[in-house]
Amino acid sequence: MQLNRSALGRMDGGGVRVEERVSKRLAELIETGQRVLETRRSLGPSVMGDDRVDSQLALQWSTSTQSLLSSVFGADSEHYKAFVRQLEKSTTYSPVVRAFGVLKAAQDDYDNGHLYDLRSLVEAEVFDDFLEQSSQLLAKGYYQAAAVVAGCVLEDTLRALCGRNTIDLSGRPKLDHMNAELAKAGAYNKLMQKRITALADLRNKAAHGEWDAFNRSDVDEMLGAVRRFAEDHLA
Repeated sequence: MQLNRSALGRMDGGGVRVEERVSKRLAELIETGQRVLETRRSLGPSVMGDDRVDSQLALQWSTSTQSLLSSVFGADSEHYKAFVRQLEKSTTYSPVVRAFGVLKAAQDDYDNGHLYDLRSLVEAEVFDDFLEQSSQLLAKGYYQAAAVVAGCVLEDTLRALCGRNTIDLSGRPKLDHMNAELAKAGAYNKLMQKRITALADLRNKAAHGEWDAFNRSDVDEMLGAVRRFAEDHLA
């Protein structure tokens, strides 16, 4: 089944997590900003004024950065407002240097976990979008597909929890492995571990076409359980 990720512009088709996608984009904009600064040119000894940079590249960088900062941090955030403030009058060298510093600060805050609440909100929003998609599939009678989508949400939730509990994951870890490691780390108790194992079993049956092994009612209960789990642990 090909999942529809149109509602999740901050995830790619390979299932890259939100925070990884944002971190990668921040790094790309840092590189572009460095290229802008490398275009610095002096006006000459007889001309007063700030040094110049490539105006077209600077405008492209500024527009892309403002878009990302607004989407991720919010238009009311200090990161966004400070960046805009530096470039509102000019895109010559000195304002670009200051704006670049703001972007570096935003990258540092994001990558070093100083925006925990923001990440939680973004992750919760993402998972809610997918659960809504799963609910719609179930309402239309596609309960098998709904189970697969809900299973993906469950897996991504466990992966996010592993990150928060500093559990090292290599490659593409199995859901059962993450479940066991989280229980061992005390993220939740053994009873919850067993519930997740049961949910994972239903997801696996749906993914492998074992349609006779479960029914619509089972998937309805699964959706409720996954939603409660995500809400309780990503709040």
